[in-house]
Amino acid sequence: MSKTHRLLLPGLLAAALGGMLLLPACESVPTSAEGMAERRDKVVPEARGTLETMRAEDPSIDDVLKGAYGYVVFPTVAGGALIIGGEGGDGVVFKGDEPWGLARLAKGSIGAQIGGKAFSQLIILTTEASFRKFTAGDFSFSASVSATAIKAGAARSAPISDGIITMVMTKGGLMASAAVGGQDFTCHPFDTN
Repeated sequence: MSKTHRLLLPGLLAAALGGMLLLPACESVPTSAEGMAERRDKVVPEARGTLETMRAEDPSIDDVLKGAYGYVVFPTVAGGALIIGGEGGDGVVFKGDEPWGLARLAKGSIGAQIGGKAFSQLIILTTEASFRKFTAGDFSFSASVSATAIKAGAARSAPISDGIITMVMTKGGLMASAAVGGQDFTCHPFDTN
């Protein structure tokens, strides 16, 4: 194998790994009312089930959600890395306790990293302003945003940044952290009118 091929191999492996992990997690966004209704019927029960699992781990989530304007549940955020890393997932935006729309999460990184991870993520939008900002179009977490791990009582003490609380529940994997800084989000209302 030539020196050029040995140098290109890690990049090609990273691209393949990233593509394999991210493509199944994110489907295309439906463009018709019928397509959006079908997607809603599929993703809302999964998001509600994930939220119930999170509530079982930390019952204080209920207290925080009671006062929140809305929230977003990502049942699975999957990521992988081999020098070049990425993560992604699809979730549901709730306004109050009613499904409002789809949310898509994406994040990329370059650096010394290897492994894979999967976790669920809950984003609590405590105010109308934070809800509007999150759902208005493209929204990103700054690099300094951190997530609180879901465990008994954690939601009550989770930090609020710009009206947003972020919590994660590990599903397994090789990476030790679920850093959320740099995550990019796009939202699409279920009501396509």
